[in-house]
Amino acid sequence: MNYRELRVSEPQSRWESWVRAVLKVGRFTLVLLVVPVVYVLCDNPIDEQLVMRTRLDQIRVERDTLKAERDKLLRRMEWIKGDNAYLETAARDRLNLQKQGEYVLRFEEEGQ
Repeated sequence: MNYRELRVSEPQSRWESWVRAVLKVGRFTLVLLVVPVVYVLCDNPIDEQLVMRTRLDQIRVERDTLKAERDKLLRRMEWIKGDNAYLETAARDRLNLQKQGEYVLRFEEEGQ
């Protein structure tokens, strides 16, 4: 086994100088590549999560509002299909209709 001890005072060969320079550049390049990768992997996108959660809450509220309106319209459709009393009330109130021989008195407050 050949063992050679280098002293600082001894001049290094060109080959050793090149190898050391290439290793330093390689380490520097490796650090330049590893730091962005670690940053991307460890980046905690809390702001994006908060924005997404807020949007999700808005969509849920809108969904609930639309469901309530849909249910209201479905109930009204069922009443129209099967409840004659509802139809009669709707005709009298909204369309101002009356039966033959019937008199309807409507009272309204002034200013309205």
